[in-house]
Amino acid sequence: MKITKRANKYEKCDRLFVYGTLQHGYSRNHLLQGLSFEKAILPNHRIVTPPELGFPFIVQERGDHVPGEVYFELTQSHWRQIDLIEGEGSLYHRILVEVKSIPRNSILVAYTYYPSKDLIERFSE
Repeated sequence: MKITKRANKYEKCDRLFVYGTLQHGYSRNHLLQGLSFEKAILPNHRIVTPPELGFPFIVQERGDHVPGEVYFELTQSHWRQIDLIEGEGSLYHRILVEVKSIPRNSILVAYTYYPSKDLIERFSE
């Protein structure tokens, strides 16, 4: 699986892969309330949770995977709210990735929030 930067054929993607505080039962999940979701994994990545930050981010790591959830049918309103909270463009970048849906046992394209270069350099192990 690979990270896929914004591409024309995915521009209208309405799916979001989450792995941290946006997951069901966590502090920011209220932003996705009412949307359908299912368990998924993001291959070839690992999760990093620096204690001094208090929130996780992902980095590429061949052979590892990040468990999470994929949400469906996000609207422009959802994207605006989540981009703001995630610091899209500074702290994180919203990018397209391929995730594996657990119940479907298939590959889906979804957006996720990938950390900025600065965040990775400062807090990666």
